[in-house]
Amino acid sequence: MALDYQQIKEKIGAPKAECGVLIEKLRGLNIPAEVPLAEFFRNYRDMALRSWDYVCILQQDPLLKKTPLKELEALYKDVYDAFEAGSGYDNSIQNPDYAHKLFGPRFGAFLSAILSNAGAIRRNAIDGNFVGLRYSLQLFFALWESPDKNDYDALLNIYKQEHMKDLELLVQASYVQRFSPQNDYYYNIVHDADLDDIRYMYRYGAYLSKYDMEMAQFIADYPPQELAAIARFVVKSWVDGFVRAKKDYKKKKYANLMIPIGMEALGRLIIDELEAIGITALVPQPRGSGLNRQYAYDHRYDSALMLDRDFVDKSLAIGQNTLEEIKDEVAQQAGPIYVELFGETPFNPINKTTTLKLSDVQQQLMREYQARSGQLYYTYYKRDEASFSIIAFPSTEIGEQFPEIFADTLRINLLDSKHYAAIQQKIIDVLDTAQYVHVKGKGTNRTDIKVQMHPLKDPSRETLFENCVADVNIPVGEVFTSPVLKGTTGTLHVEDIYLNNLRFYNLEIFFEDGWVKDYSCSNYDDPDEARKYVYENLLLPHKSLPIGEFAIGTNTAAYQMAKKYDIMALLPILIIEKMGPHFAIGDTCFSHEEDSEHPSFVNGKEMIAVDNEQSAKRKDDPVNAYLMHHTDITLPYEMLGFICAVKADGSSTDIIRDGRFVVPGTQELNIPLIEMEANRQ
Repeated sequence: MALDYQQIKEKIGAPKAECGVLIEKLRGLNIPAEVPLAEFFRNYRDMALRSWDYVCILQQDPLLKKTPLKELEALYKDVYDAFEAGSGYDNSIQNPDYAHKLFGPRFGAFLSAILSNAGAIRRNAIDGNFVGLRYSLQLFFALWESPDKNDYDALLNIYKQEHMKDLELLVQASYVQRFSPQNDYYYNIVHDADLDDIRYMYRYGAYLSKYDMEMAQFIADYPPQELAAIARFVVKSWVDGFVRAKKDYKKKKYANLMIPIGMEALGRLIIDELEAIGITALVPQPRGSGLNRQYAYDHRYDSALMLDRDFVDKSLAIGQNTLEEIKDEVAQQAGPIYVELFGETPFNPINKTTTLKLSDVQQQLMREYQARSGQLYYTYYKRDEASFSIIAFPSTEIGEQFPEIFADTLRINLLDSKHYAAIQQKIIDVLDTAQYVHVKGKGTNRTDIKVQMHPLKDPSRETLFENCVADVNIPVGEVFTSPVLKGTTGTLHVEDIYLNNLRFYNLEIFFEDGWVKDYSCSNYDDPDEARKYVYENLLLPHKSLPIGEFAIGTNTAAYQMAKKYDIMALLPILIIEKMGPHFAIGDTCFSHEEDSEHPSFVNGKEMIAVDNEQSAKRKDDPVNAYLMHHTDITLPYEMLGFICAVKADGSSTDIIRDGRFVVPGTQELNIPLIEMEANRQ
């Protein structure tokens, strides 16, 4: 019998009483100072008890209408102080450096990771996942009752054994909860909560920053008609993604809606717009501004404690069996809608020697796990039948000019797709004549790369570039292709860029036949440390990645906005990628849907540049054909000497020269650039 939500809910909720007994046992536990690892055990105990006490409040007062706001704030402070940047985190076992000082090099990273993972206690209790909560409590007592508290290998073995006990049920629960409309806890908050009472935000159980609170107030005060117009635009763009790709969203039932905490008023309007066209919104936990980012960075490889052959094989087998049992629900997924925020202070992480690291063997296992799990998922989730849409707005963290930046971002997001498509088609018509495209920087920029194009067999019916407007990636403004790897060679250099929530200075990547051959940055004085930073945050677990996408951004209005407010380093890749040529390392944009038709919505020509030599392996080796990575790296207009399309006979036609569009019919794109130059004089 196929799994269903109610069946899983009963199973993961069954140990609730058992968890209560374990909590009371924990509450009465005395932890003498002389016990090995005493401070770790005290921290673990206190975290569990605070989390349980908070959940008890939620159970007694589900809407938090009776609980004073100050009490909620105090409880949150107790839970999250140890994670906050500054003295809280500096003196917390969650900080591997501090744990290293207390427990030594071997125990430090191990205990820091376990305590960090214990943070799931509150989340599991709120979600009704008492199997997950029981695991955290039983792990505590298994470690506490071990006679070998000074034996690292003995404690690690206990951790692994406890982790594997209920793995099958926990994996099943994660899949079923993800795809079932009956998992409506967060839906009900977003759609039905009293947004005039800020206490609704505490029902998430997530960390709340002052920026989340400020966003909630801003959106609450936003003109209702304008907010409704944004919601209509977002859903229309999502639908347009289907229409332009000649897909039918009406065959589907569900769309995942991911919104930031504080934008619930917009979220509920999007839900209503979706339901008006017959689509049910699935709402996972809205995302907050997040905890101390150094904390997340320190724990990015905590999986090293469990990642071995047995874990990979069992996890994949359970995943496959579970997806097979819920295949009907997965097949009804139409694709997500993301509402994102940008503007957080750029993060320059500290690379610590005390954190867990993946061994070479584990990196290989990670590559295998990502590839096989991705292939498994796309067997059931039909990407060639689905679409998505992403839109971004500034966070209040961006500074005092937030209201003005929000207004200008909205203007950029609402630019007319039809108008831009006509201009971009003129660029595509030139690019379709190219054997390769040559991109070169100017001044101090060292970019110099030749990007090899696919050959067109019938130019009257085929095209090399996708005409991308405001549907899947909002705002409008790019044309993109999947380059041929062989012959794509040269250097990409960007002087300052924000990728994967991390800042890179003088990022330089050297490509040979389409693959990353070498790389560097100037984030650290030590070149080896700098290379390690690039590798760990852009490539790992792969030793190299291919160029999966080459694109030319055309949204000069967005570029003008970025310069006007000096927020270039704060913008998300969603907007940055529209501000010049960009290169994505990893998979192509057509991953797992290469064999579908991709007609241009402008002229009906078939997009034929949908794969490269790597993704072409999918027919014989589907697991290893995909890298499960895609990171866009943009070269801004001001760093650009030229982009030119070079034909087979050696003649060339400029697309951009000295930072200006020069293809006839594209001069309008230069107006914001000219205005910027005039304002500087």
